[in-house]
Amino acid sequence: MLDSRESYPPKAVLDPVPRAASRDVTELLLGVLRSIEPYEACILEAERDGDLEVAAFLRELRRQDLLRAREATRLLKRSLEAISVNVEEKGASYVELSVGS
Repeated sequence: MLDSRESYPPKAVLDPVPRAASRDVTELLLGVLRSIEPYEACILEAERDGDLEVAAFLRELRRQDLLRAREATRLLKRSLEAISVNVEEKGASYVELSVGS
């Protein structure tokens, strides 16, 4: 595989959000998404063992995780859209400054 970094100079990347802050929030939200585990096998096992209380508990955990995942997805999407708009605005400003020079 060719390494394009050797062929082209690195591009300057506009960072519209402080890197540490955006990374922390993004990692936290991604962690919520990663926490969704397949509960179905455990629910079926609990039901097979006759432990309906555990099965109900696992169903509730699954429901709560899905709610958190939906909200995390919404927030990530909103955050990425805001970053995209900010980058586009800063990019346009950068182009205007470059052309005006």
